[in-house]
Amino acid sequence: MLSAARLSGLALPLALLLISSSFAQQTGTKQDDAQADQSKSNSSAGDYYQVESLNPGVPTSENAPDLSTPLATVENFILSCRDQDFLRAAQSLNFKLIPKDERSDAADFARKFYYTLNQRLWIDIEELPDRPDGQPISRVGNDNPMAGKPRRSIRLGQIDIDDWKQVRVRLQRVKAGDQEPVWLFSAQTVEKIPALYEAFGPIWLEESIPAWAKARVAGKVPVWEWVALLLYVSLGIAIGYAAQHIIGSIILHRQNKERMWFERLISALSVPIACAAAAFTIYLLKSATLSLTAPVNAMLDPLLLVSVVASVAWLVLRALDVATSFTMDRYVNTLHDDEEGAEQGLLTKISVARRIATIVAVFAVAGIVLVQLNIFHTVGYGLLASAGVTTVILGIAAQPILGNLLSGLQIALTQPVRIGDSVLFEGNWGHVEDIKFTYLTIRTWDKRRLVVPLQYLLSKPVENWTKVSSDLTRPIKVYVDYTTDVDAIREKFQSMVTQHELWDEESEPTVQVTGCSDDSMEVRCLCHAKSPGDAWDLHCEMRERLIAFVQELEGGRYLPRERVRMEGMEKEGMANSH
Repeated sequence: MLSAARLSGLALPLALLLISSSFAQQTGTKQDDAQADQSKSNSSAGDYYQVESLNPGVPTSENAPDLSTPLATVENFILSCRDQDFLRAAQSLNFKLIPKDERSDAADFARKFYYTLNQRLWIDIEELPDRPDGQPISRVGNDNPMAGKPRRSIRLGQIDIDDWKQVRVRLQRVKAGDQEPVWLFSAQTVEKIPALYEAFGPIWLEESIPAWAKARVAGKVPVWEWVALLLYVSLGIAIGYAAQHIIGSIILHRQNKERMWFERLISALSVPIACAAAAFTIYLLKSATLSLTAPVNAMLDPLLLVSVVASVAWLVLRALDVATSFTMDRYVNTLHDDEEGAEQGLLTKISVARRIATIVAVFAVAGIVLVQLNIFHTVGYGLLASAGVTTVILGIAAQPILGNLLSGLQIALTQPVRIGDSVLFEGNWGHVEDIKFTYLTIRTWDKRRLVVPLQYLLSKPVENWTKVSSDLTRPIKVYVDYTTDVDAIREKFQSMVTQHELWDEESEPTVQVTGCSDDSMEVRCLCHAKSPGDAWDLHCEMRERLIAFVQELEGGRYLPRERVRMEGMEKEGMANSH
């Protein structure tokens, strides 16, 4: 049968391969749907949307803009708005779904839409096609299903008004009568401009900003936004330090031995709370006081998200650390007494559980960040779908790591060894000092640290001297002459052991003749102690005393001797031992 560690090595590549296959199927489905939509559009309305007339009732600009390509349309809108020519910018919008009596305010629609885009959406101009048919920019390895095919709709991005309401910003290719097709911001997008402006429009403080502060500098970001960003960060850090100082003052002035666990908890959580407070402060200031532009939001929002999520995860892990430490202090006293078995098991479970919780928290934080930042909706599908072979290679490469992680879980559940156990592993005797994610540490009797991978440990035999109980029996072997009085040795040994302080007072000392050779016999003496360390010290001391006793017994007469028969002598005699 395969061990759990070996099965884990096969499980990872298979699991990753299944995940990549699933994403590949989803991506393939998306590509098929896109191609189907394109075929449908080609068959029904050609390469554009047909309308009778283009934006009737919308005031026209003196200089007709170039709207023949997606890039030209977006450039006209942005550059015209920067020049405060909002009427010319409005020519890039499709007012089909706007009531006719409101189309006279087309310039105001353009102004509001420009402000919203500037605040909430960062459009990459370089990625826009500069072709009338809207074909994507060709690149080596481009897996876009629409590559090389005319398009009549291009998605620029999405603006989330709230968790349940999103606005997709798109361009549409529209043909009015016999005129050449042009590219416009879609009618569905233009219809949502009032709602977008209501949600993300300027607040009172922003309207009072002087003109010089609105000048764009590094990164095409207004001066006042850089200043506001520095103020936000400074205030956030100050509030974080203040929160930590307040928590420290509370602990200092309300020390109570009966509530020591609560003080330890608050002390451990002070830094995570300070970090979370700083991140929340920056977020609230950003949301409530000023509306920053898209480049700043694109940089600040992910940082705030990661900071908040990481702070919460850190807070949970620190709380778990305090809880486990309190449990160990209260229920685990010492690892060297008579009833250490249950406590060692509890300590081992706590140690492994803490590390598993850390791994889960790390993956949870990564998952939340990826989901909130829509990573999978942008590059995740294509990356995972094209990673079939890479997935298998990475899975095989990660076998040792995952195998050791699962071995740690197996040790926590089955407990072949526990923290504090006295073990003999490959000729090295010591105590299990700690169990980490992928390895454990054995502190040997000579103060060395033996680091053993968990998967390797479970594949080798280990002598656990404290698996069931801590008491241990140690043998002492003494070689004496055949004429030795074994009863004298037995009596002396029992007397020495029973009077020694390391004897466990439960198991009687035992003396047995367990072997013999040509010139001596083997006498085995067994001594018992309450722990492996005591048993080692006791048996070493008893061996020393037994040797001294045999040496002194009748002048060393019973030490092992070699007997030789001398030829030519009248009678046999015992030769002097050599």
